[in-house]
Amino acid sequence: MKKIASMIFMLAMTVSASTVARAGIMDRIFDFTDAYYAQNGVDVTRIFNRRQVTGNGNSVFDTPNFVFQRNVRASRLNPAYSDNGTPTFWAVMGDLNVQSFLNNAAGRNAKVLADRYKLYVFPTRTGNPIGLGNNRQADIVDLSGGYFSNDPLGLWLHVWVSYTAAAFNTAEGQRTLADLQNRNGLALDGTPIIKNLSELNNLFSKGLAAKRFRNPDGSEGPMYGICPVIRDPRNGGIAPIDTLAFLRKPDNSPLEPFIVNQFLSLQQTWNWGN
Repeated sequence: MKKIASMIFMLAMTVSASTVARAGIMDRIFDFTDAYYAQNGVDVTRIFNRRQVTGNGNSVFDTPNFVFQRNVRASRLNPAYSDNGTPTFWAVMGDLNVQSFLNNAAGRNAKVLADRYKLYVFPTRTGNPIGLGNNRQADIVDLSGGYFSNDPLGLWLHVWVSYTAAAFNTAEGQRTLADLQNRNGLALDGTPIIKNLSELNNLFSKGLAAKRFRNPDGSEGPMYGICPVIRDPRNGGIAPIDTLAFLRKPDNSPLEPFIVNQFLSLQQTWNWGN
């Protein structure tokens, strides 16, 4: 009886371990089917830069885990800080403007979700203040308010954040920036890195940082992104061939090495690093 009980226990442990591992793999980011986009209020004909496999390493063909996924998986991931500062990994599967939402109940709900969830982008001081691809640091994604359960497509409103003049030419601004620099280090443009929503909201409340949005008419480019976040990157959430689009200093070293090290640990050990 003891031998049988031991065998049952070992089988249960094996099944449990397999389930945990599979759970992480199922969190990998795939594009959605046309039907799923429509079901959740998005016009697939109005998705800009929809993720495709083009041979540039950004995406690969892979077997979907769910029926609502297409066989295109993001293999080039982006880093971000979550609202509480935890390293987070996500991918841009496409961009949207106001006209991308269907004119029905699902479309109206999708736009409400897209306006609710904010992805904060930090352009360099000398770069395009509402541009993409000129970040001074990793983005911040606000995962509070039930993002994973409420936002099935991973829709976000892009919010561009720049320091105001008061951050540099007032005593309070200089003290606040010095404190941020001591805690977080400097971004690519020499301004302090912002790592969580509390720090960001503190800057907004003091008038030391300002938000900018693109025009709803689309004249400045898409306002919204389809940017799913890996729910739990442990246990296989990051595939062996995945790469990370992290920012580099002029000497080619990572600007934010902690994020890069966590990515590598998750990829190689299936768990967070120390």
